[in-house]
Amino acid sequence: MRYGLISNYRRSWSPVGVRALIDNQQMFSNRYLFSAVSPITGDSFHLMGFEENTSYAVSIFFDELEKSFPDKNIVMVFDNAPSHRPKIIRERKRITCIYLPPYSPELNPAERFFEEVRKSTANRIFETLDAQEYTIAETVKTLSGNANGMKLLTCYDWIRKQWEGVN
Repeated sequence: MRYGLISNYRRSWSPVGVRALIDNQQMFSNRYLFSAVSPITGDSFHLMGFEENTSYAVSIFFDELEKSFPDKNIVMVFDNAPSHRPKIIRERKRITCIYLPPYSPELNPAERFFEEVRKSTANRIFETLDAQEYTIAETVKTLSGNANGMKLLTCYDWIRKQWEGVN
């Protein structure tokens, strides 16, 4: 997920007959949050602060993910972003990548997680990218600390049914 200092607008409430006024910010500074979420268990892993979304950054994320789950074989659902396709990522011994069809974020459980993270920065102005990153980190910490909530958020019916069919 890319985050930055460009305004992130969401719906807001205001009194009847009064137009909501929301400040606007157009600073083109951004960073990336990389997350892996297990819809079945609610476990998650996150790294943030990457300056670029490159195959090298994804490779670093995979290295740290493998260290955090040393005895697990990991199935990673990915969109078709260019940084997700190089051999350095596909040729992992304990990580299997499944690529989604183009333009199908509704199939990726992590997108629901990212949507909740984006809500924490909606309609707000941050002085610095570090201030925004702090808010995002607190939200990620809160969401990932609740495994049942994470399962409710990310475990779509089709995922649960497929999982039950395998086990």
